[in-house]
Amino acid sequence: MKTRISAMICLLCVVGYAEVTRADDPYSQRVADPYAISPNLPTMSSGTLEPYLSFMAGIALPRNEDATFTDGSTPTVIPNVGYQNSQSYGGNAGIWFPTRNKLAGFDLGTEITGFIWYPDVNCCTDFFNNSPTGFGNQNGLANQGTSTEIEGIYIGTNFLIRYPMAISETYPNGRWHPYVGIGVGAHQMSMKPGGFRGGNLLNAITDQRHTTVGFMGVGGIKAHLFKYVAAFVEAKYLHAHHDGLTADRYGNSDQGSLLILSSGPGPFVNPYSSTINTIFVHFGLSLHFDVKP
Repeated sequence: MKTRISAMICLLCVVGYAEVTRADDPYSQRVADPYAISPNLPTMSSGTLEPYLSFMAGIALPRNEDATFTDGSTPTVIPNVGYQNSQSYGGNAGIWFPTRNKLAGFDLGTEITGFIWYPDVNCCTDFFNNSPTGFGNQNGLANQGTSTEIEGIYIGTNFLIRYPMAISETYPNGRWHPYVGIGVGAHQMSMKPGGFRGGNLLNAITDQRHTTVGFMGVGGIKAHLFKYVAAFVEAKYLHAHHDGLTADRYGNSDQGSLLILSSGPGPFVNPYSSTINTIFVHFGLSLHFDVKP
């Protein structure tokens, strides 16, 4: 009996020593607290940075907005101009700063983003790209409208914050993370009338361009497929006000007539202002890199 009791006491001593040793082990602390200071996980003091390069494509969903024409003696407002949904594609280049030990688990980042989209206005929106009565049309013809082809380009800087999830030694900055941000940049719209009643570009005029300041909000989720390759989906909201846009209000740029092709009377453009509010949904792949001191 005494032998058994002695053996049990020795076993308890061994187990107790193992637990004390484990409590002092940095790896055990790291499992219990993934943000604890460790030589294997990046901290602000370690100087570890995470640059990335992304490619994306998706859809643009613009709101219908009013257009205010300024080519007459008084401004004329055309309500609910139907900017069309379109494809969108572009890319990001940025860098994350692992500052989670000082920011309650969050990382900060910044990126340059750029993308293209095509919010055309189809024929025929009365007195935006069509004259239903013939007023303003050089030949006095009614309903000789054109489509309005538009290309939008945005380039700007976003300031981001993320929360790393599933941190491990293989993924020291997290296997996946949600993120949000705000940004500012330049938004340009290029416009030109299309063909007769929305047909082919029979006699399109030279692009008319206008650039203004755009403001952006962004949010998304990114998950690593491999250590240096991640997939992401993100939504952006773009707000910009343009006061130098143009449209052929009365369908004069292309009447579908050989007479116009031979005489070349254009270009016919009417200036207007409009606010652009658009949601973008982008999917993409991202390449990530380690920069260590």
